[in-house]
Amino acid sequence: MTSDDSHFDAIVVGSGFGGSVMAYRLAEAGKRVLVLERGRRFPPGTFPRSPYRFRRALWDPSEGLYGMFSVWSFDHLGAIVGSGLGGGSLIYANVLLRKDAEWFVTEPADGPGVEHWPVSREDLEPHYDRAEQMLGAQRYPFEVEPYASTPRTRLFHDGAARLGWEPFFPPLAVTFAADGRSPATGEPIPEPPDRPNLHGAARSTCRLCGECDIGCNYGAKNTLDYNYLSAAVRAGALIRDLCEVRTFEPRPGGGYVVRYAEHDLAREGHPFPTASLPLHPVTCDRLVLAAGTLGTTYLLSRNRQALPALSRALGTRFSGNGDLLALAIRPRDRSTGKPIPVEGGIGPSITVAIRFPGRPDADATAGVPGRGFYIEDAGYPDLLNWLIQAAELPGAALRAWSVV
Repeated sequence: MTSDDSHFDAIVVGSGFGGSVMAYRLAEAGKRVLVLERGRRFPPGTFPRSPYRFRRALWDPSEGLYGMFSVWSFDHLGAIVGSGLGGGSLIYANVLLRKDAEWFVTEPADGPGVEHWPVSREDLEPHYDRAEQMLGAQRYPFEVEPYASTPRTRLFHDGAARLGWEPFFPPLAVTFAADGRSPATGEPIPEPPDRPNLHGAARSTCRLCGECDIGCNYGAKNTLDYNYLSAAVRAGALIRDLCEVRTFEPRPGGGYVVRYAEHDLAREGHPFPTASLPLHPVTCDRLVLAAGTLGTTYLLSRNRQALPALSRALGTRFSGNGDLLALAIRPRDRSTGKPIPVEGGIGPSITVAIRFPGRPDADATAGVPGRGFYIEDAGYPDLLNWLIQAAELPGAALRAWSVV
């Protein structure tokens, strides 16, 4: 490591939505930037698919696991977060909804409320615009085939319309049509020679395989490694993946010293006491902690002794996303009683939504009453159809299958 590699204007810890934006904008402004990401890179084609490979999809290096799913478990709260270059963008469901203007509430900090937003929707509009452009947002092209025949999208859309609701197609960070062409599945996504992605890999448009939440192997999902992080690298940022930050502390005279452990994929599948890994020091003038809600809080808590001014409220007042998941198992037509065939694995994870307005007379059970909510369709990877449909086979078919 040279002296130029040991000190930076800014070190960004984490490469998810916060870290990738910071890395790009700082590098774009001419700053020397280092991004430290604990997880690995996932070029197209490297996300696990077989049951054998999926056994290593979790993140726990001490157990020899270097996968993209990091599981946190607390009393009454659990979370799955991304671990890899691109952070949570690797496993989220692509939706780029803008927060409703009336949801930017300001409640007294000393009252029963739980939210106090320092900005408004109007303040964020230009930033929403820029983020959508960078993330290549497109809406599901329901007006053309084969997208118009996606079973769950059609069922959700038509059912909502019959109930008098207005279904709409939210912006998705997915490429359905490349460079102004008509939407088509599996078409190459051209990239300018002077703006390659950091993997140097070919990409293709969405194939409707439903694998968005377990990693897109075709590059159709516009994860952060294809846009913000690639742009950051082109602007001069340095990315070190498989580098897990352990400690940081202020330096005399200003800035910070950061120490990280370096993981080795050669140990994959073999338990190893990662606490014994040597720590590598680097220094910076500015330190950006962007390791996610849980990761950043964990790092701050772990290094509280070096940062005595940290608030005692650190790690408190957490909540989940407020999401609810519901499954429609073997739906039937109410008029005939016959099963409705719905293959949930066709199409991206989410394609269509309904916005339910709030009721002014609603009970104030959580902050400001009557805000309303969204309902979205949700799919699962197409590979799960084998398991689901096999379980529904008649007994004779299952016996024949077992003979084979």
